[in-house]
Amino acid sequence: SGSFTGVNFNSTSDERLKDNIKTLENSLDKVLELRGVEYDRNDIKGNPHQIGVIAQEVEKILPEVITENEDGIKHVSYGNLVAVMIEAIKKQQEQINALKDELKNGG
Repeated sequence: SGSFTGVNFNSTSDERLKDNIKTLENSLDKVLELRGVEYDRNDIKGNPHQIGVIAQEVEKILPEVITENEDGIKHVSYGNLVAVMIEAIKKQQEQINALKDELKNGG
């Protein structure tokens, strides 16, 4: 628990290290199910106010981004959520473009 400050944090993501690569599906639907929250941490001195998600809620939607330590405390891999957000944004852009075309064509 606590903070970590760094200049750069890199995750290994080389294609050569991956098998069975598939584009994520239904990402927008999954993002719409997620809930962003604000809260006060009760395990850190001073109970700092923070924002994020609730691991147990995310686990029901995206279990791949949740890990659990030996004490049963769940952790969210926020970096892995980026892939879901990317695909969700692309889906939204498709919808926006379709609506623009419809408006342009008198739809």
